[in-house]
Amino acid sequence: MSIGKALRLRRLTARGRAVIVALDHGNAGGMVPGLENPVDVVKMCANEGADAVLVTPGVLEQAVDEIGDLAVLLRLDGGATTIGPAAPMRVFCSMEDALAMGADAVVLNATIGAIHEGFELEKVGRIASEGRRWGLPVVAEILSQRMLGNHMDFTGEGKEMLPSDIAQDVSMACRLGVELGADAIKTRYCGDIDAFRRIASCTTRPILVAGGPKRSSSLESTLRLVEEVLEAGAAGVIFGRNIWQQPDPAGALRAVSALVHDDATVEEALEMSR
Repeated sequence: MSIGKALRLRRLTARGRAVIVALDHGNAGGMVPGLENPVDVVKMCANEGADAVLVTPGVLEQAVDEIGDLAVLLRLDGGATTIGPAAPMRVFCSMEDALAMGADAVVLNATIGAIHEGFELEKVGRIASEGRRWGLPVVAEILSQRMLGNHMDFTGEGKEMLPSDIAQDVSMACRLGVELGADAIKTRYCGDIDAFRRIASCTTRPILVAGGPKRSSSLESTLRLVEEVLEAGAAGVIFGRNIWQQPDPAGALRAVSALVHDDATVEEALEMSR
C-alpha cells in the first residue's frame, strides 16, 4: 500500500473500527426526508461521535466549515435516480478533483446481477487503478440486483425486505471488490452471523456494512444490527437513514458510536442515546 493510502486510511480508522454517516442519498433520491439540510447533519456528525461522512462534491463544498475532525469519503458517481429507468451510475468527479477537495477516500457503486453490471464493475477496477497512482483509497459499494429494491427505498419504511438467502450475493460482492482492487467494501449484512463471519474472514479487506431502510422504526433494531455485524467481523458501519431518519439523530449516532468504539451493550447504548 502506498504512503498516501496508508495515511488516509489511518485517519478513517483512527479509533479502529469506523462509524461513517452517509449523506449522499440526494444524489439519487432528491429531497430525502431527514436530509433536507445536509449541512446541519454534517455538523451533528462532527459533534456526536462519527469518524467520517460520505458526501457528494456539492455537499462537501457547502459543509466544509462544519467538517471539523471528520474524515471525508467522497462520492464519485451518479447520474441515475430513483424515478428514472434502470441505468448505470457514471463517474462525474475525477480522482484529481477528489484530492483537490481533501478527500480521504472515494466511493463508487456497482450492482451485480444488473444488466449494466459489466460497465459498473469496469468502473470500479479503473478507479481502483487510479487510486494506486494517486494514493487515494477506494471504497467499492457493491450490492446485488436482489438487494437494490430494498436499498433504494428512500421512504424510511423499509417496505421491501431483503431476501433471506443473500449470503452468496454478499460473498460475491466482497470477492469482486477485492479482485478489482478496492481498499474496502461497502455492502449489506446477509442476516446470518456465521455466514458473514466466513465472508469477512475470506475478504482480506475491511467490510463496512450499509444500513439501508430501517428494519423497524426502533433504534433498538438498528443497534441489534450493529451488534451482529461487529460480532461477525465487520470493520464498521456506513449508516445514513438508520441515523438521520431516527426521531433523535444525535442520540442514535451516540448510541451506534458507543457500540462500535466503546464495546457498549445495546442496553447501555440505548441509555446513552437519551
